[in-house]
Amino acid sequence: MVRDAEANAEADKEKKEAIEVKNEIDSMTYSTEKSLKDHADKIGEDVKTEVEDAIKAAKEAQEGTDLQAMKEARDNLNKATSKIGQAIYGQGGGEGGGEGGEEKKEEDTMDAEFEDKKEEKK
Repeated sequence: MVRDAEANAEADKEKKEAIEVKNEIDSMTYSTEKSLKDHADKIGEDVKTEVEDAIKAAKEAQEGTDLQAMKEARDNLNKATSKIGQAIYGQGGGEGGGEGGEEKKEEDTMDAEFEDKKEEKK
């Protein structure tokens, strides 16, 4: 029994890794589709098409059994997903936006004085 377990350890490891990669793809496709839907107005058609193609390829690879193909599809989906963030946050106005945020932070700050009160016991 121990010999069987040792002999199948490598196969079990590969199965586990395949399951983990499939789960990652599932999670990534869900979150990417949600981001794509939520930010559709901020994303260009070229980025949208690229992301949709990456999602489709990832889903197809997920249905297969080729671990290497699943990993490549996952990595490609990850790269495509990062382009959503670049499209959304890259429009922001660059470094100037950060400076304005600091000024606003100072305006919202309020100074106050306080006293420690100690109760006197009788």
